[in-house]
Amino acid sequence: MSSSYDLLPCGAYVTVNYTRHYIHCVDTTAHTTIIGTSSRTVLKQTFENTGPSNIDELRYLFPLYDGVSVVAFRCTVGDRVIEGVVEERAKAKATYEAAKKAGETAGLMEQSLSAADTFTTLIGNVPKGCKVFVDITYLGELEHDAEVDGIRFTIPIQIASRYGSGQDGSWTKASNVHGSNFSVTVDVEMPTGSAITRVQSPSHPIAVSIGHTSKDPEANQTFQRATATLSLGTSSLEADFVLNIVATNLGEPSALLETHPTINNHRALMTTLVPKFSLPAQTPEIVFICDRSGSMIDTITDLISALKIFLKSLPVGVEFNICSFGTNFSFLWPTSQTYSQATLDEATEHISRFTANMGGTEMYQPIEEAFKRRYHDLNLEVFVLTDGNIWDQDELFAMMSKHVDNSKGAIRVFGLGVGSDVSTSLVHGIARAGGGIAQFVNNNEKMDKKVVRMLRAALFPHVTDYRLDIDYPKCQRCGDDFELVEKPGAPKSEDLIDKPTISLFQKDLKEEDPHSPPTTSTKPLPDVQPPRNIQVPGIIPPLFPFSRTNVYMLLSNACPHVMPKSVFLRGTCSAGPLELEIPITVLDDKATTIHQLAARTEMKELEEGRGWVATAKVGNQTIKAKYPSQYDDIVEREGVRIGTTFHVSGKWCSFVAVEKRNDGDKNMTDLPPDYEEVVNVFQSSGQVLPLAASIPQTYSLPRTGAGQPPRGGGQLSMNTMSDGANTAHCSAPLRTMMLFEGNWRWTLALEEVLGIKAGAAKAAAPGHADDVVATACAVAYFKTKLMKNKEAWELIVEKAEGWLAAQGEDVAALEKAVQALF
Repeated sequence: MSSSYDLLPCGAYVTVNYTRHYIHCVDTTAHTTIIGTSSRTVLKQTFENTGPSNIDELRYLFPLYDGVSVVAFRCTVGDRVIEGVVEERAKAKATYEAAKKAGETAGLMEQSLSAADTFTTLIGNVPKGCKVFVDITYLGELEHDAEVDGIRFTIPIQIASRYGSGQDGSWTKASNVHGSNFSVTVDVEMPTGSAITRVQSPSHPIAVSIGHTSKDPEANQTFQRATATLSLGTSSLEADFVLNIVATNLGEPSALLETHPTINNHRALMTTLVPKFSLPAQTPEIVFICDRSGSMIDTITDLISALKIFLKSLPVGVEFNICSFGTNFSFLWPTSQTYSQATLDEATEHISRFTANMGGTEMYQPIEEAFKRRYHDLNLEVFVLTDGNIWDQDELFAMMSKHVDNSKGAIRVFGLGVGSDVSTSLVHGIARAGGGIAQFVNNNEKMDKKVVRMLRAALFPHVTDYRLDIDYPKCQRCGDDFELVEKPGAPKSEDLIDKPTISLFQKDLKEEDPHSPPTTSTKPLPDVQPPRNIQVPGIIPPLFPFSRTNVYMLLSNACPHVMPKSVFLRGTCSAGPLELEIPITVLDDKATTIHQLAARTEMKELEEGRGWVATAKVGNQTIKAKYPSQYDDIVEREGVRIGTTFHVSGKWCSFVAVEKRNDGDKNMTDLPPDYEEVVNVFQSSGQVLPLAASIPQTYSLPRTGAGQPPRGGGQLSMNTMSDGANTAHCSAPLRTMMLFEGNWRWTLALEEVLGIKAGAAKAAAPGHADDVVATACAVAYFKTKLMKNKEAWELIVEKAEGWLAAQGEDVAALEKAVQALF
């Protein structure tokens, strides 16, 4: 696989004699509306052809956050406005080329075949002196940020065009980049019963107003609304724009049923799963796979910091190993070693020498080698720490999925993206293929809580049989209970039906014509019908406490009069059966948001080798086993069907926009409903749309009642940028001094951190061993002085209390005895 050094700089350009000449970006604006935990962004960019001649084709390369659903594409060239429609990829390309050849204005937007978060827009026939306006609208699920316990929204670094020389030095810088404008506005609206407590950015200084949105600044002030703005005098950002929103009551599970406005009786269900339960922790094998390629030079310190937190928080009894990779890879030990003071010291010394000196970013082999070296009598938890930007990501994901499937769920892989220009499709793809979770840490951003949360997830027992059951009322018209899931029916294969027998001896066949001419048409694909109800993802991934997961259901139009009542999430583990019932809220207004989020998620499943096609059977065979030579085409056909039906682009279908002709055959289409409709839908329901892109910045409010306006009725505003990692985390010195078993010993450094002398502590708890008292004091210090950062040290304290209990101590009584010292 290619390394991150092969990635191309983003921007709009024309190619002349194999050299890229970048076009001036006059203006970039992004307006995002966040409703609960979903987002809708309208990205507007203006380019200008200041050259002396017309441009035959303008290309624009840019990234979007992994998993977003691009639902609208519009180009304005001069006074001509063209709207995009979704077509099969090759057909869209042909439509675009035909229009361009005819001298018409045309536009095409395609997803990269190698990286799902990279897109290319082509604009054909741009007159000299003309401005080009490109509008792209996309939906996204906002993901959970464990560091702030909130939602994270990200605009990738190179949406604001970056210009510079490439690997071969042949690309020219645009001379008039400076002076261009970049602005971001994010309006946040929370449902009834939820109040915004913080809006922050770890990446940029922002202006925050609590109480209203930019769309309606005169509305009554309420803590359900907020606006964050960023305005820069350049179109080149130096880091991803990241916004964190913390609000009350976002951790509740929910289920929303939406009816499509144009597809007759078609409904989509979105279930947000936020498990809150505890099970006994496991002691697995844990392998850390660390990116030490040259591109990590600015982030290797953050990687080392994350590893130190991981290592100190490991529980006694696990096996662990560390792998470094770049162009090549190496493991600290041939096989994982038992966690002990000696192995902890060796590992700590090893990572302290880490530098970004291992060349390119080749992660396929080290991840596969970690799978091959694992202990087969233990579950394996793999952490991939990388800033990696690689092409051919599907190849990596396919390998990971194969090993995870073959292990019957014994392997899980977690992704931690480190740095300001991480490929979101890579890190999220690693987590999807590996059944883990993904988190991101920007340069100099605090990470303690999210690292501990990821480790806690890895120690959570494996549950591999989650399923969703929908509870329907009895359907009198149908005479039976409504059926939830149907397997696809047998294909209507006509391969051998009513075909004439071919004689093996044909008297009229001439010697010079020994065979028939080749057929001019390809073999038709078998008619494999999709199931009436499609669950997305088809196999519910592992769920982790306090981490949101969305599961969708695209429901058929059968029995539309029957409204489901609730959803049951069920599973089993060694501790017993698991169950959660979630009531379903039926949305009053018809809309497309849930349908399009579900459609894009299903397309991602298909693109990465999963989805219903991968598991469905024809007779007693899987589709792949029955039609191996046509399987990839069947999968692509289903991806195209989903994309064109729900107006969502992806790997196999693109947006194409050409001028409307007099005969009306091209190219206006019904656009998705205005987002105001979606706002009304989710505000009236009092429910929340879950998941998306996340990270920190902090703005705190006094805790009044949910939705109450600030006193005096005035808006609350401020310029804010979070302290990030510059805020020294008080738990770090204590964590460093802790021994591998979870205990502390009296030293001058420990006395200095705790602010007490060993003699005073021993007097408060007489009759106990010195290290027992030291450990009890450290635990008491965490609990009394550092409660605000509990999530960052809770595994440390659990480990320490376990050590105290193993010494035969009454832990609660001992902690109470020393608490008065703090």
